[in-house]
Amino acid sequence: MATVIFNGEPVEGRLGESLFSVADRSAQGSYEIASSCQRSGACRECILQVNAGHHALSPPSPEEAFLQTDPEPGEPVFRLACRARIIRAEATIEVETFKRRLDIAVEGRPPSYRVEPWVERRAGRVYADDRELARWDGPLYGLALDIGTTTVVLHVVDLLDGRTLFVRAFENPQKYGGSDVMHRISFDRSHPGQLHRTLIAHLNQTLRSLPIDRTAVFALAVAGNPTMRDLFFGLDVQSIGQSPYLSQTQADVIAGRRQSTSVRTQAGELKLAINPAACVYGLPLVSHHVGADMAAVLVTLPPEPSDAPFMVIDMGTNTEVAVGNRHRIICASCPAGPAFEGGRLACGMAACDGAISALRRENGGWRITTIGNAPPRGICGSGLVDLLAELRAGGAMDEMGRFCNGDSRIVISPRPPVYLTSREAAELAQAKAANALGQKVLLRRLGLTVSEIATYYLAGAFANKIDLANAQRIGLLLPVPQERIVRIGNASIEGAKAVLLSRTMRDRVEALVRSIEHVELEREPDFFDLFAELTSFAPIS
Repeated sequence: MATVIFNGEPVEGRLGESLFSVADRSAQGSYEIASSCQRSGACRECILQVNAGHHALSPPSPEEAFLQTDPEPGEPVFRLACRARIIRAEATIEVETFKRRLDIAVEGRPPSYRVEPWVERRAGRVYADDRELARWDGPLYGLALDIGTTTVVLHVVDLLDGRTLFVRAFENPQKYGGSDVMHRISFDRSHPGQLHRTLIAHLNQTLRSLPIDRTAVFALAVAGNPTMRDLFFGLDVQSIGQSPYLSQTQADVIAGRRQSTSVRTQAGELKLAINPAACVYGLPLVSHHVGADMAAVLVTLPPEPSDAPFMVIDMGTNTEVAVGNRHRIICASCPAGPAFEGGRLACGMAACDGAISALRRENGGWRITTIGNAPPRGICGSGLVDLLAELRAGGAMDEMGRFCNGDSRIVISPRPPVYLTSREAAELAQAKAANALGQKVLLRRLGLTVSEIATYYLAGAFANKIDLANAQRIGLLLPVPQERIVRIGNASIEGAKAVLLSRTMRDRVEALVRSIEHVELEREPDFFDLFAELTSFAPIS
């Protein structure tokens, strides 16, 4: 017998048995695994992340050729649950689904608006604006969807009164295609349509689990960065990955072939498990790698009554920053990468049970807080911020990320070993610098100083969990006085929901994106010098 740790639960596995069959006997059951081909390998949906013990599994099958089965150090292995079979006894195999419990920000600060959906029922018929979709006398539902590089959040709303009925969230199942947008663009070039199909399959699995009549869902509003949004719609994303880094929708607007970068289609075209006549609306992009997610965030901000400047930063794998006032807004994208989400770090992990989320030096050791109060298994982004700040404060690491006393690693927890290496500190320094660079350049473009920022909005799960003082101490966030900092949670899903429920908000976001100026950071004359300067773990000056 082998032991399979399935989403943290030990299950006995027999020789020759598939991981799918092992999952059937778990307390969670194989519902956690997406599949639509009776386990034949044809649908390529039942993807699992193998964190340990992959050598105890059968070699990859031809159906798994699209998966990365020989990853770089620190990266997981991905397998199809129906194809991977146990070939060694007395082994421990650790696997996770994309339904594992992550600490996902599922809500944000809701904006103020009047409920006036653009999909409505009149005299027994459902209309999208003035276009009839169907005859329907039953309940009327809509979906708001925020597709992040790492996580996906779904809200189900009642279009008749605007109430949020259900909230669901899961890890983005496209992660096997890479941890950042450039890797996913490259993967999509080699395996066209596979990432689109994977996301639709997992979304449909979630929709089928909801206790609602799915044929009553007649509207869906989608936010996400340009790559995530366009992959959802099955659009070609190759132009986003090469200069000048434009979505095909933006290129079409520039060429006069369309009026907006927003996308509209019907659910049936995407094979979504809702009413096939449902209207699917992809929020418009801002520009280049600044996408519909930032558009959704900005539409939630209250209109400034004065000329006071604000900054909003949506921090993640692809951080987006906007600065301005009611007269002018400029923006930029910062390719920070997945380091602060645990990517490419030996002991890094997503924010789920067992992740060290906070820590402090105490009596020569570490006082550790983990998600779920579980034994420490690794360290997530908020814990990494604390660790770096504590190493600097205690003199164990210098500004350049070099460990003192010649150490090559800092051990935080002995069993299982959780540590940070000097190489990983350098990777975190570059991710930190990318975030800081966007903020600093945009301020400089507008001739502003940090002291002039009236409101500093922090959006996204990571920015809403970190210790602000520590983040400022290592130069991740600007040294804005904390009374001016406003955490707005998952503002992207709130913006998507507002656009779903209000014609006015939809019109506002369409107009807003056309007024925002995009700044290409890499075109700054001192880009490389500034980046090198900001890799130091010191406050941003």
